[in-house]
Amino acid sequence: MTEGKKSSYPGERVLFETRPRFTINLGSTFIKIIILLLLLYLFTYIVASTAVIQDVLINYIRLPLVEGVTYLLLLLVVILFLWILWDLVSWRAVHYILTNRRVMIQKGIIRKKKIYIHYNKIQDINVSQGLLERVFMSGDIEIYGGHEHTQLILEDIPNPSEVENTINRLMQGEDIGFRKYKRSEDRKSVIEEYDKKFKRY
Repeated sequence: MTEGKKSSYPGERVLFETRPRFTINLGSTFIKIIILLLLLYLFTYIVASTAVIQDVLINYIRLPLVEGVTYLLLLLVVILFLWILWDLVSWRAVHYILTNRRVMIQKGIIRKKKIYIHYNKIQDINVSQGLLERVFMSGDIEIYGGHEHTQLILEDIPNPSEVENTINRLMQGEDIGFRKYKRSEDRKSVIEEYDKKFKRY
């Protein structure tokens, strides 16, 4: 989390910055690490077992079975290692940023991408948490804008209820330590809008 950092946008300051929760976002990476460790641990056993099988089948099959299995295992180890490395680099490349003007997602390793929505354009916010996400205090925040298909998803964000509360406060123009963000126009409640359109005087 960073506070008070300057943004590239004039007059804008970064109030909050985070990444997806490590333990939840990289759940599949942990499985890959376990498989990699098992492969490394059982490597000599598998090769020795293959040698025994080859000795039994040597009269029937004249193939370099031990060599083939060794190369295959080494290839699997290299692929798993590179896959784990890619997952970690991808995780480090995702940033969720709240400024005094907008919510932003920055991501990308080779091709950088920035998606954002201004607070005065936000219409609705949904927060969802599964059981495992509740244990690790993370969740997904979906932010919907005024236009169709305008949507930001902050996946596996730490402490989603606090982030949602901060976004709601910024939407209302509340001062959170920096210059107060003012909406271009005050929002009216649904009832006020209804009264204005349909109420007879």
